Amino acid sequence: CGARNAACCTFTTGCERRKGDKEMVEFTSKPPNKKNSPTLIITGVVLVLILGCIFAYMLYERANPTQEGTSKIYVPDMLRPGNTNFEYYKTRIRIEDVKGVVQISFNNVRTAKLSGTIVNDGDRTLDALELHITLYDVWGNLSKERTVFVLWPDASYMGKRKPIKPLERRPFTVGVESVEYYWDPKQVAYEITGLRYQQKK
Repeated sequence: CGARNAACCTFTTGCERRKGDKEMVEFTSKPPNKKNSPTLIITGVVLVLILGCIFAYMLYERANPTQEGTSKIYVPDMLRPGNTNFEYYKTRIRIEDVKGVVQISFNNVRTAKLSGTIVNDGDRTLDALELHITLYDVWGNLSKERTVFVLWPDASYMGKRKPIKPLERRPFTVGVESVEYYWDPKQVAYEITGLRYQQKK
């Protein structure tokens, strides 16, 4: 190539290099890839739902605490078996629709959740009621026993344990922890072992 052509070649090569430089600038200034944004949003939504479920479960447990016995709760002036008034008022209280289910906690503790309805057929307001609950396994053998309060004073969290007025019905839920694998939810026995009515004014 002559001197003129050499200059042209040199000019052309310079143009190509400058063009390459321009393409490199355009490539490096390209906006970042946003394909991962929907994944992050979905992950955040799932975490919020999980936290919401845990919070709701905690509220439920507080509203329906598991009672392991009567040692944690003391109610004075309870009527007990052998007392004439106990035997009379006991016939004015009915426990209906008792059902049992097994709940397994996060640490694999098996809890028997028992629910039913208290019916006050008496003419006085009932403010404390204690039940002795007996659980059996699938072969009819004794599995576990607990004495629990299903109603007691000063336990009106979320309004679920206020005194039961005459002719009023009230649902209840109690739990018995650490039940065996072969416990039969269909075999549940219960007996009223303590009660207290409010004094008439």
